Amino acid sequence: MNIKITGKHLEISPEIKNFIDESLKNIEKFERNIIDCEVLIELNGRRYKVEIDVDVKKHRFVSSDESYDLMTSIDKAIDKMKTQLKKFEEKKHVR
Repeated sequence: MNIKITGKHLEISPEIKNFIDESLKNIEKFERNIIDCEVLIELNGRRYKVEIDVDVKKHRFVSSDESYDLMTSIDKAIDKMKTQLKKFEEKKHVR
């Protein structure tokens, strides 16, 4: 899985990159066909908005979160992505 991390109006530190990389490795257990993952972190005033786009074979999933704490936003956005991928995997097995 290719992970692209972009910061808008802020610079992404190596610690944040490592945190995101480690957290996103866990989503591969929900879906094996992940092609790309893009993470956009945007600073609006004092609020951080995190948006995660995951490309899976023939599908695209998007999750986002916004708060005053960057790590909280990242965690919540990843949790939302995990939920979407779990539901997608369950639907594939029902068919």
